[in-house]
Amino acid sequence: MKRLLLLAETGMDLQGRRAVASLRNHLGADFSITENSVPAEATLMQLRLLRGIRAEQFALIHAWGLQALLVAAMGHAGPIAFSFTSFPTRSRVRWLRAAMDYRDIHLICPTSTMHRFCIERGVPIERCHLIRPGVEFGRVNRRRDTKLRLALGLADQDHALLLPGECTREADHLTAVWATSVLNHLHPKYRLLHWGRGERVGRLVRFAEEQKQPHILVLAEQRLGRSVEFEELLPAADSVLISASGSISTLPIAICMAAGLPIVSTVTPEVAELLEDRHTALMVPRSSSRTIAQRVMDLQADKNAQWSLADMAKTEAFEYFAHSRFMNQYRAVIQQLLSGEKVSVPQPAPGAGLRFHGLG
Repeated sequence: MKRLLLLAETGMDLQGRRAVASLRNHLGADFSITENSVPAEATLMQLRLLRGIRAEQFALIHAWGLQALLVAAMGHAGPIAFSFTSFPTRSRVRWLRAAMDYRDIHLICPTSTMHRFCIERGVPIERCHLIRPGVEFGRVNRRRDTKLRLALGLADQDHALLLPGECTREADHLTAVWATSVLNHLHPKYRLLHWGRGERVGRLVRFAEEQKQPHILVLAEQRLGRSVEFEELLPAADSVLISASGSISTLPIAICMAAGLPIVSTVTPEVAELLEDRHTALMVPRSSSRTIAQRVMDLQADKNAQWSLADMAKTEAFEYFAHSRFMNQYRAVIQQLLSGEKVSVPQPAPGAGLRFHGLG
């Protein structure tokens, strides 16, 4: 039995936490899994103390975040799988390239955009691999939950626009508040449903107050007074609004696609890997509140488009983001690293949702 160490920085987002949990729970009986964490802002002394994990006992370490990678590289001479916890800067890629000169590090990227970015900046292609996140479809329940909506303060006539994932600068949820404020001048039914997590939630609340419309924003965890899994919000939502202006995690978007919710979205390189205008969503070229508001109204006025876009998005989520595919690819990569083989990520056969818009 091969011993693996999962070493993750604290404070990771939904996509990172789910990846760790999936490997811990589903990798298989052939592996003995140990999990440990590293403070995201650890001092050098703390990192040295963390070497007490005795990394030499493990056949392979998977590190999430540069601090975790530093701990792994200091105490482990064997293969290391590594994932960034957010889209990397050029300097972080340079640091990774330097570390690769001394350790057998293989980078696992969740998007083609990150994969291409790192290769173009010098990460060897044979040590840079693409494994998209996997949706656990058993968690996804789209059936409307009136009781949950009531607990969240959503009336039957309200239209709840779900904001996927955590509140970050790149997610640009402030623009979503502005767009919903515009919509409310036309019809007071529009509300924003947010998970309530992320570094900029406080700023989001203050911005809604500055717009003199704090009632349009519903923070789920704060309203319910308990921890909430992101998928729990799906039965309370009517549609999805993605207002990103930068690099964001794609797992929350894939989850919303799997739920069959109509989506209005801005265009970013990562989002464009999942969604296509008038095929799986209505898209706007940039994060503009008025343009987003207009797209939301366009979608609401076209019931056929709501159904067809949501149905195709659901089809493609099941095609490209199956959790079984995610685990099969990770299992293959880990086995190849342990055996010293050349790493090649197995690709699933094309199915009903096959098309080309950057998914290759």
